[in-house]
Amino acid sequence: MATKIKGAIMREITAIKAQRKNKNRFNVYIDDNFAFGVHEDVLISHNLTVGKELSADYIEKVILAEEQSKANNYALKLLSYRARSEHEIKSQLYQKGYESSIIEETVRYLKKYNYIDDYAFAKALVNDELNLKQSGEALIKQKLFQKGISKEIIQSVLAELLDEEESLAACIKLAEKKLNTSYRDDAPIDKMRKVAAFLQRRGYPYSMIKKAVRGLLGGD
Repeated sequence: MATKIKGAIMREITAIKAQRKNKNRFNVYIDDNFAFGVHEDVLISHNLTVGKELSADYIEKVILAEEQSKANNYALKLLSYRARSEHEIKSQLYQKGYESSIIEETVRYLKKYNYIDDYAFAKALVNDELNLKQSGEALIKQKLFQKGISKEIIQSVLAELLDEEESLAACIKLAEKKLNTSYRDDAPIDKMRKVAAFLQRRGYPYSMIKKAVRGLLGGD
């Protein structure tokens, strides 16, 4: 039954029932009518109990907390599949229809507990590109930009992890593999042209490509 306290209409929680498909979520009934569903964390943090009287402002506060909880849990679910950048998390939350204020609060929460860290994310991506895919600097930069990593972090991580001699060795290895497989039967001039184009797509600079191709095929 609704009551008035200092002019504010107070509504009473008359029942709280666990949801059938998700025991961590509860349906809250106010004045014998279903009002909203909340996660267990929100139920506890807002002290929602049968008999408690709520103002309209407090109900709005609870609903906002529930929306925040959903956004946080969705972000954690995304991160359970693989690491993600801040930009990726924001984009996916936006696509789910969350308000910008909710998204920013989720990002603060994730950063607070080190669930997202763009520098660590960038380092891991660069290591994978260098060691597993033998990518060149330009392609690595492109992938980092696509993930929304800042220029400052990109420059810092590449300065830390890129080694010119190792990059040249990887470039030569890729060129050698292509020459011995895909372009094995091509004429020398075609081999040179095709492998150079391939290495350029892999992100290697022209000066490094020239050294690699010249070392394997000879000539200028």
